Amino acid sequence: MKSEWRVTSNIVSGQRMYGVYRLRDTSQVDHSGNREHFGGYMLEKEWAQNLAKELNQKESPHEGG
Repeated sequence: MKSEWRVTSNIVSGQRMYGVYRLRDTSQVDHSGNREHFGGYMLEKEWAQNLAKELNQKESPHEGG
C-alpha cells in the first residue's frame, strides 16, 4: 500500500530544496528505493506542501468530506 504524499528536503549546492514523495510500500522501511517522487525539487517549502496536499486530495476516496 502506498503512503500519502509528503514533503522532503535536501541541500542542493548549498540551498535547501523541497520535493514531494510517497512510499511505494508502507510495510517497508523508508529508503530511496521505496520512494516515488512527483516532479523535481523546488525552492519554496510552501509550494511543496501545497502540491502534496493537492495530490492527496485528488487521490482521496472521500474528496470534499
